[in-house]
Amino acid sequence: MIETRNYPDARWNRVALTVVVICTVAGATAGVLAFTSPPAPPTAQLAPVLAPFTAAGPDTYTGPTEVPNLPPDTLSIPGVDLKVSLVDEGRDDSGYLVIPESSKAARYTGSAAVCAAKGSTLLAGHVNFPDGSLAPMVSLVQVAKGMPLYVSDKSGVTCRYKITSLESLAKTSLPPGSFATEGPPLLRVVTCDLASPFVRIAGHAQFANNTIATAIPWP
Repeated sequence: MIETRNYPDARWNRVALTVVVICTVAGATAGVLAFTSPPAPPTAQLAPVLAPFTAAGPDTYTGPTEVPNLPPDTLSIPGVDLKVSLVDEGRDDSGYLVIPESSKAARYTGSAAVCAAKGSTLLAGHVNFPDGSLAPMVSLVQVAKGMPLYVSDKSGVTCRYKITSLESLAKTSLPPGSFATEGPPLLRVVTCDLASPFVRIAGHAQFANNTIATAIPWP
C-alpha cells in the first residue's frame, strides 16, 4: 500500500491491475498490481464519457502529426492538451504500483523501456489531485483513433506513437502482455475512468474501471 500520510481526509481509490502476465526468459509469472488515487472529484468536474474504439476501425484523427521538441522524460498527446513529466517507478513490497504525484505519470520498471524496439511499455498516473480536482491525465479519455502520442526518453530522444485503441476495463484486468518485454512494440497509458461508478472494492472507495489507451510506434 502506498503511504497515505499526505491525504489524511481523503477517501482512497485503489486501482487494481490484476493477473498481469510478466513474460521472462524463464516463463510467465502472474502478479497482482494496484495503485491508490485521490478521491472522486465533484460531479461537475467529471470527464467526458469514454467513447471506446479498437484497432479494427478507421482512423478518425486528422490534425497535426509533426514530432515536437520535448524535454527528456515527457509524455505528450497534443491533440488533447496532455503533457506530463515521467518518472521511473516500480512496485512496493505488497505488489502495488507506486504512483507519482498527480501532475506527473510513471513508467514502470519491469515493462519495456520508452522507445523500446520490442515489448510493452506501461505508463500510468492519477486522474485527479488530492482535493478531487482534475489532473492532466484526465484528458486521456478524449483521445481519438490515429491521434499521435509522443514520449521522450532520458536522453531527450522523442518517439512518436499512433493511438490504436481506447477502452474502459474493470480494475481486475489489463490487456494481456502489458508487462511483456518481448514481442511487438507497443505502449499503454492507464488512468482511472472517472465516468465509471465510484464503488468499494477490497474495502476501498474507488472508481470501478480504468481508462486504457494503446499505441504502436509511428516512424
